[in-house]
This record gives sequence, C-alpha cells and structure tokens, in this order.
Amino acid sequence: MSTTPLASPQSWWSELMRDYLVIEVDVGADPSAWRTAEARVLETGAWTKVAERRRFSIFLEAERPPSYRHLPNVAGGLIGDVFDADAARQGLGRDFELLGVGGDPQDIAARLVGRAFGRYVAIFSDEQGAARVPRDPLGVMEAIGWRRGALRFIASRLPDLPALWPETLAIDWDGLAAILRQKNLASLICPLVGVTSYPPGVLAGPDGAGPRLWSPSFFARRPRPKADPGELRHLVDGVTAAWALGREGVFCEISGGLDSAIVAASLKSVGAPLVYGVNHSFPRDESDERLYARAVAEKIGVPIEVVDRQMLIIAPEKLRGAAGGPRPNYVGGDPDHDADLAARLSAPGVDAMFTGRGGDGMLYQMAHPSLVRDVLRGASAGGRRRGLSLLARRNATTVWDLLRRGLSTKDLTAGLGVQAFLSDPTAAAATTRHPWLEEARGLAPAKQLQVLALVNGLSSFGESQRHRAGDVIDPLMSQPVVEFCLSVAAGRLAVGDNDRPFARAAFADRLPSLVLNRRGKGDLTTYFAQSLRGSLKALRPYLLDGRLAAAGLLDRARLDAALSPERLVWTNISSEVFVILALEAWARCWTDRLAAAAGDGARQARAS
Repeated sequence: MSTTPLASPQSWWSELMRDYLVIEVDVGADPSAWRTAEARVLETGAWTKVAERRRFSIFLEAERPPSYRHLPNVAGGLIGDVFDADAARQGLGRDFELLGVGGDPQDIAARLVGRAFGRYVAIFSDEQGAARVPRDPLGVMEAIGWRRGALRFIASRLPDLPALWPETLAIDWDGLAAILRQKNLASLICPLVGVTSYPPGVLAGPDGAGPRLWSPSFFARRPRPKADPGELRHLVDGVTAAWALGREGVFCEISGGLDSAIVAASLKSVGAPLVYGVNHSFPRDESDERLYARAVAEKIGVPIEVVDRQMLIIAPEKLRGAAGGPRPNYVGGDPDHDADLAARLSAPGVDAMFTGRGGDGMLYQMAHPSLVRDVLRGASAGGRRRGLSLLARRNATTVWDLLRRGLSTKDLTAGLGVQAFLSDPTAAAATTRHPWLEEARGLAPAKQLQVLALVNGLSSFGESQRHRAGDVIDPLMSQPVVEFCLSVAAGRLAVGDNDRPFARAAFADRLPSLVLNRRGKGDLTTYFAQSLRGSLKALRPYLLDGRLAAAGLLDRARLDAALSPERLVWTNISSEVFVILALEAWARCWTDRLAAAAGDGARQARAS
C-alpha cells in the first residue's frame, strides 16, 4: 500500500468516451442533406461510420467506441453493453444473446428491459415513420435528440459541429429553473432549447414520449417476503462479473464504508483483473477512513493507494471539468477527487474503475422513522419489539416518539431544491416531480424514500473528468440489483443490530470485522463546508455575478447573505451551494460554447 499525491485536472473540453451519433433523414426527403451531414462528421476524423439502415446511419467515436450490434428484424441497431440478467442472478457474467429477439420493436424493447441490463441505446426503424429509441432503464448511457431541417439526430452529446446543431439552440432557462426547484430533475431534463431528452426505460419517439417499459414502483409493489441474503450476494457477483468482462485492468474506490467494501470483495471473488484499491483520506477525524479501507484491501489481498487530501480549494475553472455535457450533474462537486480518478483511468493497463455508489439507497442505510410500519408488520430482524428498540436507538429517540413520527409520515417523494436562494418568480412556479417519484406516491413511505434515493443517484452517470477518461462502473446501481432491493421490505434491508443488516448478512464472510461491525460511516459535511468557506474569495463573484443570477433565477441578496464564512460553517447549506455551483458551471460552459459557435459562424459567413 502507498500514499499518492493528487493528480492535476484534465481539461474540461476533453473528448467523452463511448460516444455515438445517429443521423436520420425524414421519409421522402431529399437524401443529399443526409450525405452532406455524414461527410461533415467523417471529415473530423473523430468518428467511424459503422452502419447504415433504412433511413439512418450510425457513427461511433473512433478512439474508444462503444459496442455495436445489428438488430436485423427491425432494421435497427444496439449501441452499448448488454448483459444477461438471468446469468447475473446465478452469480455469472455473460453477454446478452440477441438471437431470436423477434421483429416487433415493442417486444424487443420489453425483452431488453426484462431480460437484460447494462448501458445501451437501441434504434428501431420502420418504413412508416421516425425511429424509436429505448434507453437502458437506469439511464447509464446518455440519449438526446434534435432536428436540423429534414434531419433528425440521436446522440450521446452534441458533437463539435455547430452546422449540425438545432438552429434554435440556446440555454433553456426555464429548464434550469425547474432543476433549481427540484435538483434530481438534472438527470431527466436537458436544459437546451431544441434538444429532446430521451428518458430511460421508455420506448421513445422523436418527442421523447412513448410507453414506459420500466419503473421502480413496479418492483416495490411486488414484495418478496422470502428473499434471501444469498440471492443478493449472487446478484452483486453476477453484475460485477458482467461489467468486468473483457477488462484489461480495473481499480476500485475503497472508501472505508460498507458499500465499496462489498464491491471490492465481489471483484476479487469473481476473478476480475483488480489491480488496486484507492482511498481518499481527508484531514478531519470523522472523514479519515484509511484504517477501514486498508482492512478491506488486506482482507481481499490487493494493494491500496491512499491519497492524502488537503482542504479543497474550489476554483471556478475546476468546476468546468464536469460541466460540458448536455445536462448538468453533481458528479464533479469535488473536482480534485474527479481529477485524480481521471488520471488513474488514463494510466496504461487500466480501463475501468468500480465504485460502491448507490449502496446507501439500494441497501438502505437510512434509518427513517417511516420504517416503523415495516417493523410493526414483522418485516425486520428480531421481531417487533426489538425492531422498534433498534430503530429508536438509531434515531436517538424513544419508541413512542419514533411511532408518532413514523406513523404520521405520508409522502416522502417531494425531494429538494435550493428554494432558499431562488428569486421570487422562480420559487413561485410549479415544481415538477420526476415521473418515477410521481408513480411512487402510492407506495409505503419507506419505499418512497428508497425510490427517492434511486432518483437522486441517477446523476452519478453524468459527465465528469473520470467519465471522459474511462469506464466508471457502479454495480450497486445495476438494474438487477436495483430491482431486487426494491422488492425486499425496507425493514428487512434497514433494521437490525447495525444498518444494512440484509447486506451485511449476505457478505459477512468476505468483509473484515472492522468494517462488518462498524457503526456509522465517515462524514464529509464539515470538510466541504470549510472548503467552501476557504474558497469564498473566488466563489462569491462567480455566483453573484454569474449566469443564473443574471437570468433572474437566483435572488442575489439571499445568495450574498448565505455566502459568508459564518453561514457556511454554522448552517447546513453546503449541499445547496454545490447544486448552484454545478448549474452555474454548466450555464457558463454552454454560454461560452454557444458564443464560440456563433463567432465561428459569423467568420465563415464573412469569408464566403
């Protein structure tokens, strides 16, 4: 094991890996525009044409392309990694076999959603109309669309070819306002005028609408009272083995917590080419977890590299590293962490990193009082009386107070935004709810909370420096694991002698006792609050004179009052400030990109 310095950041405009671009021409339209667009794409040297079907062609990013397979019976194509879900349930990693998938687009999409998992986008075409686009149910692969004349484009991002962009392309400030009101909409909304977001798990037409083929509520409404921890163990092994197929070398984040320890142990168990683990150690007692991380590495027999972190200086230019994609995300909130992982993914012999992201929600780390309903139904460890006592202890309250709070809870799907900093007109507008959360309103509150955690975690698939450098794999956010955990009673997952008792039972023999018996987890709240405080000299003008404030979305006076050393340290507003920073960085990146494209267009017009 070793201690390594923090890597320097990559440029924010670096090329994203695993990109694809589809160009479709309207029925009956002159194909010359199609061919001209194809030529423009190929002239860049950054793309390879891999297929031409009825009225569309498919291009893949040349340097590190995603996988591609024909779908012959629907004149379509399948882009990305698709694995066999049944094999995963047996603890095995296997590619999904496409033979015999049929010829009806809805049947094929339903089969992909029901029997496969991974990160993929499919393109289905027929003679009658525009292609339809099913995207993997968790939205691991990006999918957006737009039009230019008689052409329709489907892609993972807007390529650096403004001549192919929608003519009306601009920042959609109303879309950004919706995200500020409800931060988890960042994974759903593409706040660019003229660009359509294709939602995950939907057989989407050009406008993004279509039949919904997958929803977390479907599984939460079909409980499995006899589910066994061994099934979870097989599932995690299976999805981990699938994501590790064909890898040259991988590393794993080992934070010191339970979730990353489970993933690291599964990597070792399935024989993945695990080169080492990495731990970021922060300069506060409650956020220094190297002791636990080293115990995990020793248990599974891999080296570990510990990165000694200093206080984070959040310079505005660093925030651009995760802000260049088609929609905002919150992956790059710690840009130094992001840059270090990106540098590791760029190293020879390493092509993927694995994380424990998503485990808090799916394995159910939360100790919300609403769990009393499960306990009273007998769906927790040790019986009703013991379950109530354990849950009350975790909430630092009495059983009677726990019952009062838990039984009065009605709806936990609302989510959060940055309401305290919004301008009055922005705050007064109606708040949109993610469709998965709308569907979850009929679930028991403890399951609503799990769906909310899932939705909040979807932005982990967004653009960042590390996602541009290599594959970032989150096995605990894989579809089969998500479906299984949603179908297990929240009380069984959450209530026991320690948090996540179901998962602890599943992996007990693989984990060091130091982690298995650990109560609680590391806490970075104070670290990030102090980092914000130490960065105020640059961040105050960045936000107060920023694009969001200029557009009237934020109230400058409220923001000014919040951006003080005292408020940041003594109030719990750090997470809201990071949301605002992410959206401000995104707005600035796209303002600059649109201005550069307009300048290039003007110069070309003068030259002609």
